[in-house]
Amino acid sequence: MILAVSSAFFLATVGCGKNEKARNAEELERAFKPATDAAKPDTANTANTAPSEAGQIQESVNRAVSALKTNGYVEAFVTLRTLQAAPNLTLDQYAAVANARLAVEKELAAKALAGDPNAQRAIEAIKGASRR
Repeated sequence: MILAVSSAFFLATVGCGKNEKARNAEELERAFKPATDAAKPDTANTANTAPSEAGQIQESVNRAVSALKTNGYVEAFVTLRTLQAAPNLTLDQYAAVANARLAVEKELAAKALAGDPNAQRAIEAIKGASRR
C-alpha cells in the first residue's frame, strides 16, 4: 500500500481532470452493468457469483462511483481496493476497478504535492486504513 501511494507520488505529474474522473466512474458503472445479452461474457459474471455477493459487489460499485463523483477519496480508494479483491470479477471489471483506483491515487498525489491539506489528510487516512 505504501508502495502504491509512493508510486502515485512519482507518477503524479498531472492531476485528474473532471473528464477523467467522469470517464473512470462511467467505465466502472459500465463494467458492472448486468448482462442483458448472453453473448457478453465480460460484462457481469453472475453465473459464478451468488446473488447476495453480486448485490454486495453492485452496492460497493455504487458507493465507489458516488465517492469518485464527489471527491470522496478515502471512501473511493478503500471501496475500490476491496472490490479489486472480490472473487469472480471479469477482466473488464477488474481493469475498471484498477483504473479508477489508480486515478484516485494519481489525483490525491498531485493535490498533496501541490499542498492541498485535504489530500494530505486523505493520504494519511488511506495509509491508516491499509494497516488494519
